Amino acid sequence: MFDVKLKGVVNLINGDDKGVMTTQITIRDLLDVYKIDNSVNRDINYSRLQNVSRYIDSYDSDIGIFLPSLVFSFAEDVSQHYDMSKKELLIPSGMQLKVIDGQHRIKGIEYLLRDTEDVERKEEILNTTLTIQIYFGLKDDDQKNVFVDINSNAKRVSMSLVTKYDNRDIMRVLVRDLYDLCNSLQIAGVEFNKSRIVKPNSDLLFTSARLKGFISFLLFGKAKINKKNEELIKEKYDDILAFLDKFFTILFDVLPTSPGEVRKYTLGHEALQNAIAVFLYKAIILENEKDFYWLPDWETEVEKLRDFDWGTGNHLFQQYMITSRANTKQQFKAFIDNTHDNLVDILEGELL
Repeated sequence: MFDVKLKGVVNLINGDDKGVMTTQITIRDLLDVYKIDNSVNRDINYSRLQNVSRYIDSYDSDIGIFLPSLVFSFAEDVSQHYDMSKKELLIPSGMQLKVIDGQHRIKGIEYLLRDTEDVERKEEILNTTLTIQIYFGLKDDDQKNVFVDINSNAKRVSMSLVTKYDNRDIMRVLVRDLYDLCNSLQIAGVEFNKSRIVKPNSDLLFTSARLKGFISFLLFGKAKINKKNEELIKEKYDDILAFLDKFFTILFDVLPTSPGEVRKYTLGHEALQNAIAVFLYKAIILENEKDFYWLPDWETEVEKLRDFDWGTGNHLFQQYMITSRANTKQQFKAFIDNTHDNLVDILEGELL
């Protein structure tokens, strides 16, 4: 424990009783002086900390990160600890700042530091500065009211706005965000580290590239999107992400358990995956020259897939399939190639 000195001007609020100061603090000092009061804050949701930690750890990426100001209350008499000539607040060793807003960000930083083995990177993180706001003269009820005001009135920055300034491949960003959001997609499995899935050893359903293709077929009816399509995704990013989260949740509810198991099902193959995407694109996506949207009751179209026979023995697929790794323990049924047109025709003939 040691003294912490913070530079800044104390601005008065409502006369001389209350004030607020905006300043910078190193993470090292922050972790030494903060205090969480459960009577002011909500309980820590520990399931959030890994995602918060992962986001903070990307601070040195090309896109960087955005952390709103942390908000604290200083319970002591500010006149006894603030040097007006130096414009400096002294927080003596053992004195703490009570967190009003930002507890999950702080705990996420602690989580990251515990998980970081690289000593140099850990020191870099500890020496990083954050913006904080410190309120003075707040009673307990005032602190609760500030917390409620921040968390009730603050609005999440629209990702549709954020992605306009993001020069990364928008489909890669969408696939990564979707995977992090959608539990059903995580259960089905997506391979991000390799370009192919070795069947039948792996039951993962998609590679990241195949998932990109599936989404492109689903939203636009084609394998690759153009600049106009990219702009539409950026404009409607939040809506599209929410739609896809719900879409895959319903899709994997109506499909068999472990759909990537190719010894039992045909769903683990790219040709049929793309056929499903094209079939549903035709059924639920509405387009015009400047926009696209989906049918209000699109869920019923996805639910039609529930009663279809996805098994490897379905006679409708046999003329388009071969036996891969024949006469070995690894034998399984696969489609002759990755073309999907004939398979779309089969789905339309059976489901429309």
